Formats: sequence, C-alpha cells, structure tokens
Amino acid sequence: MGLLDGQIAETFAAVFGGIYLSGSLYRPNAYTDDGTGGGDGSGFAASEAIRVQVDAATQAMRASEGFVDGDVRILVLAHGVTTIDTDCELATGGTRYMIASVAVDSAGSYYELRGRPKKTV
Repeated sequence: MGLLDGQIAETFAAVFGGIYLSGSLYRPNAYTDDGTGGGDGSGFAASEAIRVQVDAATQAMRASEGFVDGDVRILVLAHGVTTIDTDCELATGGTRYMIASVAVDSAGSYYELRGRPKKTV
C-alpha cells in the first residue's frame, strides 16, 4: 500500500482516531416503489460508527450560499467510511446534524462537512 492509495487516510485515522469524538453516520434508506404510489424511502438506515471533530464554521463556509447562523464545521476521519453526501446525517455529543456541504481533503484522509444542528439525541 502506498501513500496515494489509502495509506495516508489509514495513518491519519491511527494518529487522530483516539482524540476524535465517537459519532454515528446515518444514510437515507433507498426509495423502493411499492407499485401503489407509495414506497419505502423515509427514514435512515442503521448507523455507522465514525470519528468526528466539531468546530466553528470556517470563513469560507460562512461566505457560502445557504450558510445559517449555527452551522458548524465537522471533520470526519475518512478511513473505513464510504462516501458521505448531503443526504446523510450524523450525530455526536448529543446533537444530530444535517449535512449542508461536503468536501474531502486532497489526501482523502478526512471529510470536511458543514453541519446544521437538527435536534438533540
């Protein structure tokens, strides 16, 4: 395994995994048409364990379209986590967040999310 095929993400997770908070990532259930105009697409699948850090929103996040006071920056270690998108939600520290934007660092070691507190869990 070389630096460009996942080793950086693995190393980053090994170094920072112990100090990042535990969290849960929720992916939306896939919509399944039941043939009668209804379907199963509401709600979220079982959670995935993740390691997260919540921080103040960056200046770039504050300047972006759709920013709302209260939005935060959330870093998620990428090792072992499949793609995160804005349909996902996450929870950590007693708060559940909707994901408003997603970026990945150039080494693929972490996701940088703009999260919006949804509710207390």
